[in-house]
Amino acid sequence: MNELYHVEGTLNRGFVGQITYMVCLEKPCDKLDIHFTFDKRKRKYAPREATPERIAETIEVVRRDYGEEITEERAREIILNDMKTEIHTLATLNDEFIGCIHKQLADRHMLYDGEFASEGCIPQQKIDGVLKVTVLVFNVIKDNTRYQLTVSAE
Repeated sequence: MNELYHVEGTLNRGFVGQITYMVCLEKPCDKLDIHFTFDKRKRKYAPREATPERIAETIEVVRRDYGEEITEERAREIILNDMKTEIHTLATLNDEFIGCIHKQLADRHMLYDGEFASEGCIPQQKIDGVLKVTVLVFNVIKDNTRYQLTVSAE
């Protein structure tokens, strides 16, 4: 496949939002690959890093964002085992939904042709026009989390 578009970016801890990239396909394509990667997916804290301050912050975030009360032990478990960067990708073609990947994969492809599409995506008989790829960022665990988006076609 031929690379049509490539972008790289950096996200910092706590970022939540959407970033949309628009690619004008110059000619009709038979196949399309939207490839998205990011690093620093999981934040592994050492036990000594589960400080009283970090535990209190986790309890507050769970209370504020999810309306739930958790114990200090559950907050410690979350810090040590469950925290991860969560980024999804959504694609539209000529403002029509063609797919969204919700799986927590740090390296993912959204593949399309007339007969096949990746899970969460819709096969496309006609691939031309304006492609929009939206990076949906729900949680970033570490500063300087790098990502790359590449659109390729043939």
